[in-house]
Amino acid sequence: MDDEFPYGASAGSLQEEALFDSLARRARPGERPEELLFDLRLVDEHDFAHELARRSGRQFTGLRGFAADPRLFIYLPLAIALRERLCPLVLVGDSLKLASAFLDPDLSYLARRFPSLQVELAIAPRSEIIAALNRIVETL
Repeated sequence: MDDEFPYGASAGSLQEEALFDSLARRARPGERPEELLFDLRLVDEHDFAHELARRSGRQFTGLRGFAADPRLFIYLPLAIALRERLCPLVLVGDSLKLASAFLDPDLSYLARRFPSLQVELAIAPRSEIIAALNRIVETL
């Protein structure tokens, strides 16, 4: 059967790739395909975050009622935090801990602006990150 799929690809991985390509075409500009699944309630954000944390070995953190420190947005501008679904949690020495809805946020701004800053990611549900960021927006 593997002869049908060149270069070691399997039917499962081809189907998964086709599914994400199809979702990506339907996602809003700047949005990840997974977010469309969340918005349609086809995938539960909390279950996804727990599973992503478990499989990646990263810490899961909930942000219900979390009040982000506005001073931490000096390191991570609010516009980038909103776009990348990131919320700064705490700065200890030269290490910034961020809550992320995904494993691969674009951290290039931090790397360019603060090259010696160490960044640690924890996984949190997207809706809780957005709620925490919206509380910051309301204070501005």
